[in-house]
Amino acid sequence: MTATNVSAGLAVALVLIAAPAFAQQPTLAPGCTATPAQLEANKKVAMEFFRPGADRVALADPSYIQHNPAFKKGGQEAKMSDFDYFKSRFGGPPRGGGPGGPGAPGRGAAAGPTPPQGNPLEIVMAECDLVTVVHKNFRQDPTAAPGTFYEVFTFDTFRVRNSKLTEHWDGAVINPPGGPGGPAAPGGRGN
Repeated sequence: MTATNVSAGLAVALVLIAAPAFAQQPTLAPGCTATPAQLEANKKVAMEFFRPGADRVALADPSYIQHNPAFKKGGQEAKMSDFDYFKSRFGGPPRGGGPGGPGAPGRGAAAGPTPPQGNPLEIVMAECDLVTVVHKNFRQDPTAAPGTFYEVFTFDTFRVRNSKLTEHWDGAVINPPGGPGGPAAPGGRGN
């Protein structure tokens, strides 16, 4: 056996032994120092926001920044900071589980059939200080008979720092009141 064969054999053995250790390490974004425990804690803060009866104002930091255009516009029109407008919207009696949940507008007898339940926490993922929650909802198919629903997914992404919500993004749009698609979607969530 030559020295080259022995060296090659040792190199292969080291790679085979070390590979499982490297394969089990989570890949984090550059500069991210979040531990798996911190990621789980951040996810819990974001999921708490959607728990019926949650004290949403207590979850938000005074430095809270809003990127939802409907909420942003409402705050600007009221001449309020993002955090103060957040408090004005979520500081009252607890609502149901969010848009389309219990107590949502337009769910009276005249509103037609009730859609399936959906899942406010269909997917929850975290990276560094960002947590994204994907919601599964059902909407009336506007091209079909009443009671024909289709599955739709929406999202909310929060920045969580020191166990507080400090920033929020979602796929909301500003809908025209009573426009071509009917009344604006609750909370500016449309299209």
